[in-house]
Amino acid sequence: MEIQQTSGFRFIGPQKKAGSAIEKTERSLSKILEQLSTAKRINKASDDAAGLGIAEQLSSQIRGFKMANQNVSDAMSALNIADGASGQVQDMLQRQRELALQSSNDTLTSEQRKTLDVEYQSISKEIDRVAEGTQFNKQNLTNGEDIASGGSKIQAGADAEDTINMPAFDMNTDKLGTAGTSIADAGSAKNALSALDTAINDLGSQRATLGSMVNRFQSTQNNLMVAETNTTAAESVLRDQDMASGLMEMTRNRLLQEVGTQAFQRFREISVNHIVGLFQ
Repeated sequence: MEIQQTSGFRFIGPQKKAGSAIEKTERSLSKILEQLSTAKRINKASDDAAGLGIAEQLSSQIRGFKMANQNVSDAMSALNIADGASGQVQDMLQRQRELALQSSNDTLTSEQRKTLDVEYQSISKEIDRVAEGTQFNKQNLTNGEDIASGGSKIQAGADAEDTINMPAFDMNTDKLGTAGTSIADAGSAKNALSALDTAINDLGSQRATLGSMVNRFQSTQNNLMVAETNTTAAESVLRDQDMASGLMEMTRNRLLQEVGTQAFQRFREISVNHIVGLFQ
């Protein structure tokens, strides 16, 4: 006669099938309780091996989108700093142009022109100081080096090839073409005017490029947020537990467990009484 131990009961012969059913119900109940307590449909690989693999890939994408969003945000901050500095430089170029126009006027004496040139040269030094000193995270933004070199890439997506090139940006007087200019005499002032007009146009073009890049990064950031939201929803469908259906499943299994246990106990009582009756 075959004997099997299941859930605290001893099953003999025909009782084995009933005991197996109770065991199966208990396993199902244990699983659904774990899922409800963690709010996760997949808690281990055996719960859904294929689903877990897909969910982990989606999770990697979600984390990638979040980091890319931070990268883009940093790039926008850097560009905004550069744009702020370039606005100051543009104001200084406009002031130099005013001084050059003033110095071009023949009502001024040579001494007066030299006095104007002192301010003019001081402004040139300040432009170079701003160009060399404007940084983000200790990297240059406005002198054609580091982030401003034109070779910097921003990781703007979850995949390695998802990058955006940063534009070159240089507002040194050498780059702008105003280095060495002077307004100490009328002829030099007229030459300085021409150089300043070119510099103002050049700087305006660079600032327009910066502005367009900021707008592009804003669009990229919006796309990343949408992608993150949609991917998170897709991962949730795979990984998270549907609480309503989980509660229904738990209720069903508890009812099956209770009914099965009661039926089994009643079956044992009947079997014992039957056996006892045989000896009477």
